[in-house]
Amino acid sequence: MTAQPVERAPRMREVFHFGSYAWDITLAEGIVQGRDPGSMCPEGAGWLFLVHINEAHAATVDLTKPLIAAPIEDAGYLVIDGWHRVWKARNLGVETLPVHYLTAEEERLIRLYGGDKGPGCYC
Repeated sequence: MTAQPVERAPRMREVFHFGSYAWDITLAEGIVQGRDPGSMCPEGAGWLFLVHINEAHAATVDLTKPLIAAPIEDAGYLVIDGWHRVWKARNLGVETLPVHYLTAEEERLIRLYGGDKGPGCYC
């Protein structure tokens, strides 16, 4: 008897929505794969009050997995992947988290809509 290859279901695309913007997180993860992360203070990750946090899920997240942050013109960097990690780190008093900072070109590539790509909607 020979082993048969296991068919795996294709991974669903993960998307982060923020206001009228959306980013393809699955594509962003592919872009940053293999890069050495920088660091970010979780207290400096603004906008947490605007993001829904599932506290039960947040308790299970891995704080060693790097956040992904995108540059936003005239506003600095916005965390587009890792808000549950930010919440957990703040609650545990963790001083820094690993983060992958995207370039402006990478941010535009993974942005699905918003800004100069046109308005988004929750259709």
